[in-house]
Amino acid sequence: MATVTDRDIRRLVAGVAFAALATGGIAPATAQTAAEEGLSRAPDFIVERYRAKAEAGEAQAQFRLGYLHENGLISGTPDIAAAADWYARAADGGHAAAQFKRASLYAAGEGGPRDFAKAASLYEAAAKQGVAEAQYNLAILLQDGIGVEKDTDAAIRWYEQAAFRGVLPAMRALGLLYLSGVGRSPQDDIEAWAWLTLAVENGDAAMADHLKSVDGKLEDKARDEAGRLADAYRQLRIVP
Repeated sequence: MATVTDRDIRRLVAGVAFAALATGGIAPATAQTAAEEGLSRAPDFIVERYRAKAEAGEAQAQFRLGYLHENGLISGTPDIAAAADWYARAADGGHAAAQFKRASLYAAGEGGPRDFAKAASLYEAAAKQGVAEAQYNLAILLQDGIGVEKDTDAAIRWYEQAAFRGVLPAMRALGLLYLSGVGRSPQDDIEAWAWLTLAVENGDAAMADHLKSVDGKLEDKARDEAGRLADAYRQLRIVP
């Protein structure tokens, strides 16, 4: 397996940062946002209600307790170890968002030792349940062989799933992979043009130069085909 670099960690952390998960009625705010809104702690009755349900084995309540601990909404200070414990319990119960959150803590080395193998396993579990950010982060691990055996073909499949769910960095990754030619397909300017176009359309200005470069290599017929492919990918967009 590959040696983990700081760049790998930054990519995974970015995947966590833009996550837009269903939080079961709790807004996905940061602790800072909660403080700005005057909510430094959750009401005691809410905590007690969630705890009773969580202790009884309800995965959603376990996830909510994890969220409250992670964001410092119980004691006023984030308790990542407690969050990791509750996320783990909910993840064991098949809760997709909890699987993603616990995986992300494993990847970041927060709430316990860093463990990319466990992170990959939980990302995969969440990815199979349709969590786009888990699909993207799993693809990163597979592409670079972190915590799992390197498998670029599988990485491309998961990048595609994430991209069709609107994850912008996945569109970028696909564009660059097809531009360079790795994995199941040789270098493919038409695929690269389609994905880079979608990335730029969705706000990834850094890919504009790559798109311009590949566009300059395409004949009119190939450019038309690339345009049709991009249109098809737009129609395949999965709306959660």
